[in-house]
Amino acid sequence: HLWKNMGGGYGLRLFIGFAGLVLVMLVVSGAVFLSLFGGYRDGIDRSELRAAGQSLSVEIARNLRRANSQAELITLIHEQADQAGLVVILTNGHGEILPGFEPLGALAGGKVDLTYLDLTDGLEDLREENGWYDAKIWVGKEDYRALTRILLPPRPRLNVQSARLMTVTFIDQDQVGSLRELGERLLAAGFVGLLAAVLLAAVLSNQLMRPLAALTAVVRRFGPEQYDMRAKEAGPTEVRELAKAFNAMAERVADNERAMRGFIADVSHELRTPLTSIRGFAEALSDGTVTDEARRASSLGVIQQESRRMLRMIEQLLDLSRLEAGQYRLEFSQIDLDELFGHVEAVFGPRAEEQGLALRLEQEETAPSVQADYDRLVQVLNNLLDNALRHTREGSVTVAARSAADGLELAVRDTGEGIAAADVERLFDRFWQPESRTGPGAGLGLAISREIVRAHGGRIWAESVEGEGAAVLVWLPLRPPA
Repeated sequence: HLWKNMGGGYGLRLFIGFAGLVLVMLVVSGAVFLSLFGGYRDGIDRSELRAAGQSLSVEIARNLRRANSQAELITLIHEQADQAGLVVILTNGHGEILPGFEPLGALAGGKVDLTYLDLTDGLEDLREENGWYDAKIWVGKEDYRALTRILLPPRPRLNVQSARLMTVTFIDQDQVGSLRELGERLLAAGFVGLLAAVLLAAVLSNQLMRPLAALTAVVRRFGPEQYDMRAKEAGPTEVRELAKAFNAMAERVADNERAMRGFIADVSHELRTPLTSIRGFAEALSDGTVTDEARRASSLGVIQQESRRMLRMIEQLLDLSRLEAGQYRLEFSQIDLDELFGHVEAVFGPRAEEQGLALRLEQEETAPSVQADYDRLVQVLNNLLDNALRHTREGSVTVAARSAADGLELAVRDTGEGIAAADVERLFDRFWQPESRTGPGAGLGLAISREIVRAHGGRIWAESVEGEGAAVLVWLPLRPPA
């Protein structure tokens, strides 16, 4: 299960990284420990060899003076060396091992690299405590560390032929065995540690990859008929952020899908009514049901009216889709508010007068001029004023311009029946109209106005008190977005 979650990619890399890091740490730690232990053990050995060899050298020197024969001398020295637990070698002044002092024959033909003349000339840089010197015992191509000192102090009658050197060697098999044993234990401990590290790395990699694997499974299943799939926001911070971002994206996709389905349903519903009327009157005309000339003219008029309505709706839908997709190119220019308000008065003044309403234009002196697409801005005001005049029976409709928040605020207010508070937020949805404001429109004008304002980097919103009128406000920045 762990290997399945890790897979062959990121999880496996994490596992190898964890295990490799622990392995390197174990190797480095073991090497440093052996190095420090070897130096520490070496110092202890030197100290013990010097202490034991110091007292033993006095006894050997005494035996050299009183021994009656070479065999007796060898026997006495070996006995004393065994009692001290040392490997003692005697050499002549040239450093050659004397017969009988080869320990178990291992050093037969061997030679110490220090001679009597070397020691009497003084090797201050090699001197140990109490007159001992570092040395090496060579046997063939192998060498062994040792401590050497002059056994008989030099006197005028002594020369290189009569001198004897005492060498205490480091070739202690117990020491080598202890190091080997320590190394084996360290190796075993390292193996156990590596095994534990491998298991820990597998667990950690699995914990890191489990939320990613779960997120991947959700992403794979996400799609048509499963837009409700959401990832569990768990695991490390980065994975939680990724899951959160995916959930936000999935929510937007689901909203778009619902909006698209609603859009298609709304378009089908809105087009069905004019198409049904056109079909009914066309069939009545074609099958001879309508014979009266006045009725024929009326039927043809309905067909033309519904055709124009359907064409206008389709054009609005295409316009809205281009705006929402960002495919419409705006032509920005400096807006002259006097010219804009002049257009409003020229187009909507006669209509307001015909309805018995007052059209008021209020422009603050501090109202700034903004950069915008003039034709599109006129389209927004046309939509807002058309709605306001259509749903106001008495009173007035006001168009106002003022400075607000480093930009221009345009407001269209009416004294009509107003809009319920629950309906205000949906006022700019396509194909939606409040029950109190039903009319000949398809419910696309405000949706188009919203997209035009958004394309300018602005905001549009509505305020209303039911029974007292409504206001739609537009805020535009001084300059369009980059």
